[in-house]
Amino acid sequence: MDSEKKKYTISIIEDSKIHKEWLLVELSTLDNINVVSVESLGRDGIKRVKHYNPDMVLIDFQLEDMTGLEVSRRIKAYNNNVKVFALTAHTEISIIERILNDKNIDALAVKGSRYFELNFLLAVTSVLEGGTYLDPSLLINLRAFGNSSGLNQLTKREFEIFVQYSSGKAEIKIANDLCVELAHVRNLKSRISKKLKNYNIDNLITKLEWNSHPDMDR
Repeated sequence: MDSEKKKYTISIIEDSKIHKEWLLVELSTLDNINVVSVESLGRDGIKRVKHYNPDMVLIDFQLEDMTGLEVSRRIKAYNNNVKVFALTAHTEISIIERILNDKNIDALAVKGSRYFELNFLLAVTSVLEGGTYLDPSLLINLRAFGNSSGLNQLTKREFEIFVQYSSGKAEIKIANDLCVELAHVRNLKSRISKKLKNYNIDNLITKLEWNSHPDMDR
């Protein structure tokens, strides 16, 4: 029952009025989430996080007074258990790589991506429950350009599964959506982990790999 859902708190640090309003509207549809603060500047957002100690911070990468990476570093230094969900409108590879490799970022969504509105609430829920999220459009680009993540070593079906669970979907949901047996999904997830574990891969992709096979050596 909904009344039995675990309750979570979220702080928002976003300087775009349009995006702040959109985030508030979307999050208001989840009855187990309470937004405790909304700020436009990084320094104010950090103060509110220290005051409210939320479970998650939704933070824009480029704020007026500092970058989201600097804000996330200060937040994690204060409380490493706070989940940091980064939002960015940038798709330049140099910027994306900075975010992917930052150890303080637990999830990354791209504003304007065709997956943003579709996956947002599922992604937030997944991260709050201990998972992570990386916009599938970035995964597709990383695989296409054959970067050092090893994603280009995955078969088409393996990569499809990887994208599905990176969006926060449960195994049974993936199996139903792809019309395959649950055991087949679990087998593919194990094969994905074995293929990726020998690569020196980016922070968020590493977290996605761990999510696919939590009992593997870290």
